[in-house]
Order: sequence, then C-alpha cells, then structure tokens
Amino acid sequence: MAVFETTLTSKGQMTLPAEIRRLWDLKTGDRVEFYADRSGQFFLRPLNARASAFFENLPARKRSARIKSDDDAVAKAVRQRDRRSKSRTAAE
Repeated sequence: MAVFETTLTSKGQMTLPAEIRRLWDLKTGDRVEFYADRSGQFFLRPLNARASAFFENLPARKRSARIKSDDDAVAKAVRQRDRRSKSRTAAE
C-alpha cells in the first residue's frame, strides 16, 4: 500500500501529491470528497471519477473460502432466510 504525505497550510489548504492527481486524473477545478466510515477512518475520493474506479484502488478483502462470488453470497443469504422463515412457520 502506498502512503502519501502533504502539509496543511494556515488557511486549511493542502496539495494532493502528483501521484494521486495522476492516478485519479484530477485537473484544476475538479472536486474531491472526504468522508468517514463507522469506525472513524477518513477517506478521500474524487467526484469526477466513476464509482468503480474508487473501489478498484481499495485493498482486496478476504473472502470466505466457501463464497466464490457475489452471486454465491446472495444465494447463501436467501437459503438462510428461507430456513429461518420455515423454522418460524413450523414453531407456530
């Protein structure tokens, strides 16, 4: 994972490193967004890029060995919901 550093000016401004501007194809006047997730980590994303470009640059998540794709994960969730629904019906 690459780490970039920048300095905040007295006006609260900072310059994005050239590597980031090139990676995201940022030009003068482009907008970026800062947001925080539930854990309190902050993220920066370009508003001129397609959403998938942001996610392509995230570190890969570990997947369960039993779940090969998103379709498999959805199918597993549907089976679990179906089992819970049937068990509630049988208990009534």
